[in-house]
Amino acid sequence: MKKGSNIGSCRFCGQNVMLEDGAGMTAPQLEEAATMRCECEEATKYQESANRRTLAKQRIDELFGKDAGEFRQPEEVKAIMINVVDAICDKKMKAATITVRTGLACRIMQMAKDKIKVVREISNNNEYVQ
Repeated sequence: MKKGSNIGSCRFCGQNVMLEDGAGMTAPQLEEAATMRCECEEATKYQESANRRTLAKQRIDELFGKDAGEFRQPEEVKAIMINVVDAICDKKMKAATITVRTGLACRIMQMAKDKIKVVREISNNNEYVQ
C-alpha cells in the first residue's frame, strides 16, 4: 500500500476500494468514501441521494446565505432550513414552508424522482389591518 492511501469497503456490496487520500481516515470515513466511489446499484442510489442533499443545502446558502443581499438570514435560521432538507432527504417529511418575516418565506419540498426543490418566496402584498 502506498504512503497516504488506505482501503475502504462499500457499505452495500463490500467491494474494496483503494483510497489515495485515506491515510488518516477512521473506519466510518473509509466506508463512506468507498461507498461514494463504488459503482454498485445501491451505492449509486446512495450517491445520488447524497448529491441531492448537498445541492439543496447549497441552494439554501445561495438564497439565504452571506451573498444573498437583503435576503441574508442568521445562521440559526439557515440551520433550521438545513434540518428541513435533512428531514426531507431522510423521508421523515415531504415539504415545509418557513416564514422568515412578512413577505419572505422559504419553501422546501420533495418533487418527482426524489428531487429537492428550494424556493425563496417574496410577496409584496399591501394589506392593511385595523
